[in-house]
Amino acid sequence: MEMMSSSIERDDEMNMESLNDFLPAGLQGFIIRRGVMGEYSEVVLPLIPKVLTALYRDVTKKVIMFRDREQYNKIVRSLLLNFKQLALHIASEAKLLNVDLAVISMIFTKNVYNVAIIYREDKITAMSYGNQNVNAVTIIISDRNMDPEEAAQLCFNFLKNHAKKYYKRFSKILQLSSIHLIILDTDNKNVIRVKLREEYGKGASLTIPINTPLWDAENLPDRLREDIVALIIEPLNSNAQYAPKGVIIIGPPGVGKSVTAEAIAKGLNKKIVRINPGIYRSMWYGMTEKTLISIFSTLRNRKDLIVLIDDADFLINRFNAIHEAFIAEMNIWLNILQERQRPLVVMTTNTPEILDPAMLRPGRLDISIFVGYPDRKMRRKIISNLCKMYSVKISDELLEDVVSRTRWFNAAELDSVIRIAASKGKSVITQEALEWALRKIRVSESERRVIQENIESYIAKMSNIVIQYVPKEHEI
Repeated sequence: MEMMSSSIERDDEMNMESLNDFLPAGLQGFIIRRGVMGEYSEVVLPLIPKVLTALYRDVTKKVIMFRDREQYNKIVRSLLLNFKQLALHIASEAKLLNVDLAVISMIFTKNVYNVAIIYREDKITAMSYGNQNVNAVTIIISDRNMDPEEAAQLCFNFLKNHAKKYYKRFSKILQLSSIHLIILDTDNKNVIRVKLREEYGKGASLTIPINTPLWDAENLPDRLREDIVALIIEPLNSNAQYAPKGVIIIGPPGVGKSVTAEAIAKGLNKKIVRINPGIYRSMWYGMTEKTLISIFSTLRNRKDLIVLIDDADFLINRFNAIHEAFIAEMNIWLNILQERQRPLVVMTTNTPEILDPAMLRPGRLDISIFVGYPDRKMRRKIISNLCKMYSVKISDELLEDVVSRTRWFNAAELDSVIRIAASKGKSVITQEALEWALRKIRVSESERRVIQENIESYIAKMSNIVIQYVPKEHEI
């Protein structure tokens, strides 16, 4: 097995060791093991209550997740070398569990590495004369999901080959034992699991999906792409000390703020974790802040992702707060953004004027990206990409007609025009279909013009680095 030390892999010699000197009164037992074995490791301790929980709750199959492969490998090595420690802990609970015979086994890559048998001699003797029933359990720790019966049979075959005398004595009992399969695995690569608290022995956790970015920098306007690559992607990819730790993308709805965030993630070869108030806010006093701290404590050392807070308009100025709980939450956000040891945080917003200004300063959100309504060149690019994505046919002349007649349209509205026209024309955009689609979607050019001007005026107020794609009216 690749995760184990080479000394354990190579040593196939089986050794039997008595446990009688270490067991509580009335119990006897032994271990059959490969190679050397240690006595104690603190690394194994957190695993023991989880194994015992499966026994107390009579769980047939339990998966124990580890946050990453490094932690998983450390646990596996320690468990293999200190298997006796696990066996003795289970033995100490035998009376409470009402267990008369316990078989504890470790199976990795479908090979049995260690087996321990612990039993009450008086009960086993009484059963051999047919006077008493015996409560037996088989506990198997494995590195992969498998059928519990199959895992148990591997364990029993191991005993048959390496402890024939004991197997013959216990074989009937073993066939009637309850089976508990404990599977060790790394956490699902597509989720983040955040441990929140423990109450009365029951742990609570939060699961946050990890998303793969779908858009790349080629989907962005040329001048926006060049600045993003130079100021964000290249410094972060080279682990430069001056690389930004926070970015905010500002612009009206539908212009591609989320697309820009995904393009940054893809350029960095990272995945995305989206955080929104529904994930961490709680009705219980103080729990919102604790959950937020727990989330970023879990994310702190993740180098393989960025954090995206889409529509961050909920992080309003503390002076406008109507409850002290919001001020406390905002202070936590400011502390999080101040930390250097965290993933890149990207926020998007339609209304930067309502955000807390302390959040927008350099050192927290180092770069502001302003995205306005697309110019003619970008609209042509968007429409061409949409037609390819939806497998829609459109002539070059008609494509230019769409570009010229969609002044001040945002990317989302262009998407709607193409889909509506494609529906009308049955996957072919005709002049008639286009006219019909344009009648369905209307925009106010004067209103959009004011929004674009407001963006330009807000750029002048920013104190951090500014990247902008805000076309002038003649470009639109």
